[in-house]
Amino acid sequence: MFVRTRQGIRPTPQALQLIGPIKTVLQDIDTILSVAEFRPDTAENIFTIAATDYAQMTFLAPLMQQVHLAASNIRFSIVSTDIPRMSGQFDRQEIDFAITVPEMAPQNAQIMNLFEDRYVCAASLRHSTAKQGISLDTFCELDHVLVTPSSGGFHGPTDDALAKLGRRRHVSVSVPNFLSLPGILADSEFITVAPERILRPFSESLRIFPTPLPLPAFRVIGAWHELSARSPAHTWLRDRMAELSTRMDEHPLKDLTF
Repeated sequence: MFVRTRQGIRPTPQALQLIGPIKTVLQDIDTILSVAEFRPDTAENIFTIAATDYAQMTFLAPLMQQVHLAASNIRFSIVSTDIPRMSGQFDRQEIDFAITVPEMAPQNAQIMNLFEDRYVCAASLRHSTAKQGISLDTFCELDHVLVTPSSGGFHGPTDDALAKLGRRRHVSVSVPNFLSLPGILADSEFITVAPERILRPFSESLRIFPTPLPLPAFRVIGAWHELSARSPAHTWLRDRMAELSTRMDEHPLKDLTF
């Protein structure tokens, strides 16, 4: 089960494979011994959630505020999303939830729809060209900032849509997170295409307007391992997610008007 190395004792691949099943057995025992009804007022659980800064700002921030009001001793550990490792993280119960998009969720994960978002353009209020009604030609000629949380490349959904039209844009900057956008766009000639919900809080400092080409909306989901579904604490938190999702549905995205 273990081998001796220069760095000390290391588990063998067989031992690593047993981590998930052993944790599952221990969790089942804990569930059996615990009371059937989860009590948020006395709970001291720690939930580990994988999420990008986009998911943290749009969904997790209000979720954690809601949870804290009902269960002040529950703690959250938010970790960066690691798509290639996510399936193994779920199997080893290193994470409890992931807030992501359907395409990035492991095939064996259980999911729930949380909310929808759409892509819009954003630029500095002082940008000399970027504005409502921008032409596709001008859009392609401008210098773009692209957020790529996982790839670090210069190609995204907008580029896929442009390729179908036989067009290309010029991506000058690639960054790993959305919250760096306001600082990069401020007083610059850069433009970006990003989800509207992440840009809303900066509407007073950025010009936000529709893209000159149709881009599909996208869904954001919550994902978890089937083994976690047995836990009363997990069930309780999923119910809070569903409540927040319903409130977000009651305030859908509105048409962009200027």
